[in-house]
Amino acid sequence: MVRISGVGVVGSVGSAQKTGASRKKGKASSKKGADRVQVSDAETLREVAHTMMADMPDVRLEKIEGIRDALEKGIFQCNSKKVATQIVRNALAERTW
Repeated sequence: MVRISGVGVVGSVGSAQKTGASRKKGKASSKKGADRVQVSDAETLREVAHTMMADMPDVRLEKIEGIRDALEKGIFQCNSKKVATQIVRNALAERTW
């Protein structure tokens, strides 16, 4: 991932939108150090993925196989209200209010 922030200055990466006073004057800001580039390497992304995987709950293969067998036989039953409630709870838990 590459992230670029700041406003354009001669010899640097420019921003698509001017901010604050520079927008009014029609000039880019000439502050030194206003531009910033951040690069995330593949190793960092791998570490984040491993951390996320470690936090995930274990899969219960026996339960999955039982559900698959019941689906194949046409005898699987589920409580749709309970499933819908859990989907909404998970969605609300993921959102930062």
